[in-house]
Amino acid sequence: MPERADDEGSTEAAVAGGEDRISALPDDVLRHLLSFLPSRNSVRTCVLAKRWRTLWKSVPALRIVDDAMHDDGEMERSRTFVDELLRLRDPTPLEVCDIYSSYGHLELWDIYSSYGHDYANYDKAFQGIEPWLEYALSHQVEVLRVKAHALTTSLALVSLHLKRLELTSVTFEGSMDFSSCPVLHVLKMTGCSISSNILSQSLRHLKIRSAFFDHIIRSRISAPNLITFKLDQYDGLTPLLDIMPSLVTASVVDVLGFGHYGEESFSLVLEGLSRATNLDLRTLYDQNSVFIMDLKWRPMFNKLKTLSLNEWCMDDDFTGLVYFLQHAPVLEMFTLHLYPIVEQEQHVIETDESYNSSDQSFLSKHLKVVKIIGDTKEDPRVHHILKFFCTHGVPSEKIHIQ
Repeated sequence: MPERADDEGSTEAAVAGGEDRISALPDDVLRHLLSFLPSRNSVRTCVLAKRWRTLWKSVPALRIVDDAMHDDGEMERSRTFVDELLRLRDPTPLEVCDIYSSYGHLELWDIYSSYGHDYANYDKAFQGIEPWLEYALSHQVEVLRVKAHALTTSLALVSLHLKRLELTSVTFEGSMDFSSCPVLHVLKMTGCSISSNILSQSLRHLKIRSAFFDHIIRSRISAPNLITFKLDQYDGLTPLLDIMPSLVTASVVDVLGFGHYGEESFSLVLEGLSRATNLDLRTLYDQNSVFIMDLKWRPMFNKLKTLSLNEWCMDDDFTGLVYFLQHAPVLEMFTLHLYPIVEQEQHVIETDESYNSSDQSFLSKHLKVVKIIGDTKEDPRVHHILKFFCTHGVPSEKIHIQ
């Protein structure tokens, strides 16, 4: 750690260059300003003047960045710096801790191997991050962000103070039971491998993007107090969603399609989301998607006011769309997203138009707006959509094509 300081010269230099307004600020304000810097830069401010010598020790934030393009020796020096920083730092509670490490990034492995790097060093780098996490948790961190490519950890998160957790490219070997984090309200996971259940009574907002779920054991998400929920699945078995009674807004993107993994004897997704007010359900596979398979369990959507679907709801004479219109009695706005049509989707265009015009009872009396979004110019599906709604009594002025 640098310890050099020019007690008086730096102040004189500042005055010579103009009014030194920074020196007039209280220490707490200076620490707050330093909390926005990477921790290495925060420490370097100790050379500015005597007053700055120890300010970095009580900054309420850690922002640790490891650069994967360093050579092995520089990597070790970087890790030593962080270890020393944590050893010398005052036991000040942390508001924020950001840990970013790109060691082991898949796109860089070929570069490393071409320079003769030892993969064992990267395994060591992964292991070295866990003490940093433990330090942050033990110092009452409120916001914890970890972006560490290929980091695998079995660390159990226990904290009475953690409010927000953001994880990127992290694999959990152990439990993801957050019951020991009673004030954790926000959880964001991006590109993470998930092979266990996600359990939390305190979570209010959960966002899982580009997730890799297990292919053998189905995970369960139980967070009954969620207000917002977003699941963008990339691979693996679709997780089982427990009912979320307080849910307001939810979005589920089923990338691979449930048909690739068989059929369960219970609702996986729709029953858990049935209390939502705003719902967005999309899949890249029209046939045998998790949504189609879940319809047979007949969930009701008594609070649903806005609904967004894509082409999957048009299969089999609009089976999915009809279901929601029948089981969402207070629905006010419906949006249909049309992706560019490909040759394999011609069956949608050639579908039978024998809609039952005598049965209009399923339409929500509250339905105010129907939106069709996509490249709708010369899209033959639009004709069938318009005919469907017209047949069931939706006036053209309620339908907006974008």
